[in-house]
Amino acid sequence: MISLDPLEQRFLAHVRGGAEFPRAWCAQGRVDSDIGLSIYANAYSARLCEALESDHPVLAAYLGDALWAEFCSGYIGAHPSRVRSLRHFGAQVPSWLAQQKSFADYPAIAELAAFERALLDVFDSADGGRGDWSELQSLDPAAWPGLRLKFHPSVRLLPTTTNAVEIWRALKDTQSPPAAGASSVPARLLWRDRERISRFRPVEADELVALRSLLSEQRNFADSCEQLAVTRAADEVPALALGFLRQWLDEGIISQLDIASDGAPAPR
Repeated sequence: MISLDPLEQRFLAHVRGGAEFPRAWCAQGRVDSDIGLSIYANAYSARLCEALESDHPVLAAYLGDALWAEFCSGYIGAHPSRVRSLRHFGAQVPSWLAQQKSFADYPAIAELAAFERALLDVFDSADGGRGDWSELQSLDPAAWPGLRLKFHPSVRLLPTTTNAVEIWRALKDTQSPPAAGASSVPARLLWRDRERISRFRPVEADELVALRSLLSEQRNFADSCEQLAVTRAADEVPALALGFLRQWLDEGIISQLDIASDGAPAPR
């Protein structure tokens, strides 16, 4: 009698294409065991390909049938499904594409995948509060240097070196995509707005400095202004920084304004 665990492990190895499943372990019925095993193996691969295409419809259209099939085969082999939910099955798609030579030679492909995954994460992210401009206006001026921002959980900052977003937009609109090339901006900001609609827009160099310091590095307002002053005249920085804060509050990407009087991060 074969115990259940090695039986399941051997069957899983078979459907993943790594080992033969002994025919002696198969109950013979109306369908030949070889045909039955092939059905399971094909169904396993087909369902995972469907999950990848559901997450990356524009990437699939951009690659075309042959390259998409090559990608699916390679990715499923390298990252077999290990959890019950398929929501995060494609989490490693951008990094896998960036490391495989047949795709890595065209960096727009990995960035296109990263953009689609960021859109998924934005849509599925947790809810959160929304800060208001009046809150900022009511702050004591002495508290501004220690101001820290808590961003909405849906906010994502995606660096871009190629025109993958323009390619995505064209294919989404069923138009011919532009030739792959360099990005016109260093990053894109993505978030879910008050109406639960996913948004994205370009981020220019100055705003990227501010967002990285306040969002990624969780620095305070004074530190962010000092970083802006590296490339901008000191007398330009206050208006520039204030303009960014107003825009972010209007867009609803700031959920909370925190003050840390001692210069330490405010408690979360």
